[in-house]
Amino acid sequence: MFKLIFKLLRAALLTAIAAAVAAKFLLESHAEPETEEIDLVAIFDGKNLVSSADPFYGGHILAIFGGVQLDLRKVQPAPTGIRLEATVVMGGLSIVVPEGWRVFNEGDVFLGGFSDETRTTADEDVPSLTIGGRVLLGGIQVITKPSVEVVT
Repeated sequence: MFKLIFKLLRAALLTAIAAAVAAKFLLESHAEPETEEIDLVAIFDGKNLVSSADPFYGGHILAIFGGVQLDLRKVQPAPTGIRLEATVVMGGLSIVVPEGWRVFNEGDVFLGGFSDETRTTADEDVPSLTIGGRVLLGGIQVITKPSVEVVT
């Protein structure tokens, strides 16, 4: 019984790796600092984007066997808020937001994690970030950092 389970797991992992290799050559990122709605793809590598879009609506992030760091401290949020759809498979996504933003997780996590380490206020009128999508064997982290970091 265990041999069958391990054979199925190995076949599933090899299929996932083959699909990721194919996706690496077929999918491209469309994300620049001024892009209002991003499509950010990181497969077997890492991407770092500091956005300064005005307004910024959100977009899609795909991280497979890779990582993405998205800094939103310079954006002007859309009046309806920001919505990101993230797919993270065996990778990670780190999002940096200004202090006071409200963060909502509407995604599904399977054998991974979602961490919201932001400091928000009780004010309903602050910008909001809603994260949807799927996480499989990976993680999403939302953190707050000051606009100017002290270097020691």
